[in-house]
Amino acid sequence: MKPRPELLASYSATAYIVHFEDHDYTIRIGDDCVELDDLMIQHEVGTWTVITAYNPLSEKLSAKENAKRNEKLSIELGLLGLRTYPTTSISDAKDWPDEKGLLVLGLNLEEASRMGFEHDQHAIVFGRFNKPAQLVWCRE
Repeated sequence: MKPRPELLASYSATAYIVHFEDHDYTIRIGDDCVELDDLMIQHEVGTWTVITAYNPLSEKLSAKENAKRNEKLSIELGLLGLRTYPTTSISDAKDWPDEKGLLVLGLNLEEASRMGFEHDQHAIVFGRFNKPAQLVWCRE
């Protein structure tokens, strides 16, 4: 399945904000992520993923249902022993509700894509050391 052009445009026009204890860091598709490179060195991993369980397959759910879905995702990641940081994805056009999610350190591309698929997401944002952030489709 080829991604719909409007989905590609929407994901590309979104700020993926990672919330650290003392500051926030914004990820953009196609941009370098120097701060995340430093974080990967610190945690001795070579990848990171931004993933959410909000609004499955672009179906807007209630805040309560989205929170419940994201909590399940967080628990799954915790059981795998993976380090996570909270994120918020914000549409540049403000035409889609903000979505909470997680930055996950250390998932490989196959695992990250599978997890996105299992949580009914069209795509995830994925990064490798010293490479720009990329959009990865989970439903091709």
